[in-house]
Amino acid sequence: MFCCGTRGNLVRFVVWAILAAFPLGLLHAQAGAAPKGVVNLSGQAVDPFHQTSGKVIVLVFVRTDCPISNRYAPTIQEISGKYKDRAEFYLIYPVKSETTEQIKQHLKEYAYSLTALRDPDYALVKRAQTLVTPEAAVFSADGKLLYHGRINDWYAEFGKARRAPTTRELADAVAAAVAAKPVTTPSEPAVGCFLPDKP
Repeated sequence: MFCCGTRGNLVRFVVWAILAAFPLGLLHAQAGAAPKGVVNLSGQAVDPFHQTSGKVIVLVFVRTDCPISNRYAPTIQEISGKYKDRAEFYLIYPVKSETTEQIKQHLKEYAYSLTALRDPDYALVKRAQTLVTPEAAVFSADGKLLYHGRINDWYAEFGKARRAPTTRELADAVAAAVAAKPVTTPSEPAVGCFLPDKP
């Protein structure tokens, strides 16, 4: 029969017994579980929120066949290049029908150097509150959504572009995030290609 001697020892024993009975593997799985279905181009599960070494996280949602997404390629490259030491940028391909080969060809065609991930189950789409491509989301290093929406106002509506953008929401949000300052515009609707079968 177990004898504890003091009430404090009894409490410690009960806590130890509960922890010992709880599956340690389950604890690890819950803490480090990757967003469902998010994979790299080799098919390996990836969680961008757990491999960024304390950096700001920026997700840019694109699709290979969206003309607006494709026109933004130089802007996306410019912003990501400017902040590459303080923010981790990912290109997110959420359209399930796009193949790995199509994505690789798209990266090559538009000279992208960002890490590309597939999100066919829309796990990141939901977390970023994304509706169209191109659309961006900026997260703090601890995974808090700071901004989501358009890259800038280059497109007033689908098929109607300004000569040049007059705003820079994504660049401003990243600049504020890496400086640990409040993001003044947390959301701005994007113009682009809608995502198929979005729940």
